[in-house]
Amino acid sequence: MTLVTTMKVGRVTVHALQTGIQRLDGGAMFGVVPKPLWERRIPGDERNRIRMGMRVLLIEHDDGLVLVDCGLGNKETPKFVDIYGIENVGASGRTWLEDALARLGHTPNDITVMLN
Repeated sequence: MTLVTTMKVGRVTVHALQTGIQRLDGGAMFGVVPKPLWERRIPGDERNRIRMGMRVLLIEHDDGLVLVDCGLGNKETPKFVDIYGIENVGASGRTWLEDALARLGHTPNDITVMLN
């Protein structure tokens, strides 16, 4: 799954790229909001985690491509992936970020500036 939202801002084009899914504790994410209220909107799983998207920005600038954040990547341990409910495996062993870049006609090597 590679979701891309694109908008023009002045002379630059900005793409919000979906780079994966993570699951974090709903109580921690909603703070003082009672569980019966937030659970109506976003139900938790058996571990009380809610599904959250991970997104980065790709900016097409006259001087090149600027990537703001780089996503999670694919170097985490199976235990980490299980704890945080990570989903970011793309096609052919790539990540969702690499799939989104490919959908736009780019590769990671095309990135000029990376802001983390």
